[in-house]
Amino acid sequence: MSKYLLLIDFISDLVSHDPMAGEIAARGVLANAGTVLAKARGAGVPVGHVRVAFSAPDLPEAPTRSPLFAQFKNLGVLQLGSPGVEFADEVAPAEGEAIILKHQISPFWKTILDAELEKHGVTELYLAGISTTLAISAAVREGHDRGLAVTVIEDACAAHSLAAHEAELGAFGVLCKVARAEDIDFTV
Repeated sequence: MSKYLLLIDFISDLVSHDPMAGEIAARGVLANAGTVLAKARGAGVPVGHVRVAFSAPDLPEAPTRSPLFAQFKNLGVLQLGSPGVEFADEVAPAEGEAIILKHQISPFWKTILDAELEKHGVTELYLAGISTTLAISAAVREGHDRGLAVTVIEDACAAHSLAAHEAELGAFGVLCKVARAEDIDFTV
């Protein structure tokens, strides 16, 4: 079985503002994600880093009727080439690791992710990132539907509240495994 670690949306515009920043800090999410990233690198497991970003302030690539993306339009956030879409230091990409640009909630929709997973013959997908209720949730469902064994690293993920995070983990049901960073072992 071939494993792959996917780190989703650990970018400045999303991790540095409350309520997300508070949730991430309170639960040590970035530190836990960094721990898992180090384990993956140490085991030679390929890693992908996903960022949501757009080419202009009016988010031309976003779905036109999306209430989620509408709230970000013309705020100067999520702009390609800006410091806001740089990855958090704890999980910054290393040379050779894939950087996957997305314009939707899902890291799969019209991105290079499918090709990246196919290139590595991936059968097991490990997920860390934000938000549990949005991008992680989409990745769980789409990974499952692609026949992958999906593991969510729960303490390396966050939502706008702990209650929302925990509810979404519960909603995953039989779609994936949920584990803690300390229990991830990429060598087995």
